[in-house]
Amino acid sequence: MSTRSEIQFSDDRAEVIRAIESIQSGRGWCNVVPEVVGEVPDVAMNSFGLWLNKGVTVATFVTYAPRQDVAQPSTIGVLHTRGRLGSEKVSSLLGDAHFKVSQDHNQRGLLLEVPTDAPAAQVLDVMCSLTRALCDYDQTGRWRMDLFVR
Repeated sequence: MSTRSEIQFSDDRAEVIRAIESIQSGRGWCNVVPEVVGEVPDVAMNSFGLWLNKGVTVATFVTYAPRQDVAQPSTIGVLHTRGRLGSEKVSSLLGDAHFKVSQDHNQRGLLLEVPTDAPAAQVLDVMCSLTRALCDYDQTGRWRMDLFVR
């Protein structure tokens, strides 16, 4: 069973960094969504892996429990409406984060492998950078984090 909480944030990110640190050992996942002007739903997918609608870009950080006491890499998935981005665009969006691209798909979005030693602040920076750059709507400069703790 998972517990869900919601955190609104902008420049002061201490609370959301602590939230990411709380799940990094495989204890849950979180979504980061930019706040946009007007009422726009988040991008969603159906069970066939295809977009159901246009909407606000969503970045999801998923952690995995250790296996045989060995930490497992986490992932960041980004649902967006821009199609395949290409390696140059992804590299420019990642900045100095060395996250491996596992998928850059036209319909299923972007999937990154996050090293086990990646700092929570870097994970959050990448999530915010990607959602800011790939969102098709006017943004307010604030985000919402949906945190799910197992």
